[in-house]
Amino acid sequence: MFVRSLCKKFRAIFIQQELKGEIKQVMQHLNLYRLYELATKLHGLFSTGTGGRVSDMFAPLTEAQAALDALIKGDPIALETSKTEANNLLSKIGDLFNKYFIDQSTKQLKALESEDRFNQHELSMIQSLVEKFEHALAAELNRAPTYIAEKCGIYSTSDLIENAYQVFPVSLQGTIAKSAQKEFNTAGRAIAFGLGTAAAIHLLRAIEIVLRQYYEMFSGSAAAKNERNYAIYLKKLALMAEDESLSVRPDKRVLQMLAQIKDHYRNPLTTPESCISLEQATSLFGLASAIISLMAEQIQGKKSSGSKRDGKSALNSDSDEDDESYDFKAAKSA
Repeated sequence: MFVRSLCKKFRAIFIQQELKGEIKQVMQHLNLYRLYELATKLHGLFSTGTGGRVSDMFAPLTEAQAALDALIKGDPIALETSKTEANNLLSKIGDLFNKYFIDQSTKQLKALESEDRFNQHELSMIQSLVEKFEHALAAELNRAPTYIAEKCGIYSTSDLIENAYQVFPVSLQGTIAKSAQKEFNTAGRAIAFGLGTAAAIHLLRAIEIVLRQYYEMFSGSAAAKNERNYAIYLKKLALMAEDESLSVRPDKRVLQMLAQIKDHYRNPLTTPESCISLEQATSLFGLASAIISLMAEQIQGKKSSGSKRDGKSALNSDSDEDDESYDFKAAKSA
């Protein structure tokens, strides 16, 4: 029963903690097979078929101690309500190991007689403590914040949670701002946990960060803080796209896609009544990766052609100095 209950638990845990006044999301990848392994080690103490011979119990006791000690230290999860029972069990196993395998005068392993056997009462005490620990751990795991994160569309759960940024070609990852890639990673986690509106907000933030790079590439200077606005970027880029005096102009198709994203996703989210379904967020994930890649390709191409103008540029994806205070609240365009 203990082993079956552990197998029902999944490997992902989503925790929210307060850090410096802000809520920070912390994701841990869990290998819960370690719990199954612990169960087999503990029950192996009573099903070895050794008849309680001391010489045959060295490995089972050593392995059980190691597995239980790792759990107490937080691998694969940090124990709370069942930690006392775990420590009691570990202490008793340790006492038993020291009694039969350690020479108390030299503190070294002692020679064993092949017919030496454990006291059955001591083994019964161990078994009783194992059962107490099982009940305590089962109760704790039933309340643990563990969830099954199902596959979303064609995207694997593990990739969404851990490597959403890899949707971008490797050749473009050095051009796309690191802050935009972080937003994409957060959006991937939100999609994996079924949070459509949260995912959409992070995807839109990622688009706007790269849109700022795109705008600054063509304007030749950093955008002033009072101009950091999605609608202003599009308006000025549209004017540049019509300026025939420019040798390289913004791609009108890119601007049309950005305008559609603004109208269909971004602007509606400025009102609290609007929300984005998981299916819509998954569609936006693909659309956002496409438009960001298109902008990054043109940024990269303009950079390699040597047509970079004087002034501060956002081409260096490691320079996100103002992103923390970036105002993503753009007014709706008329």
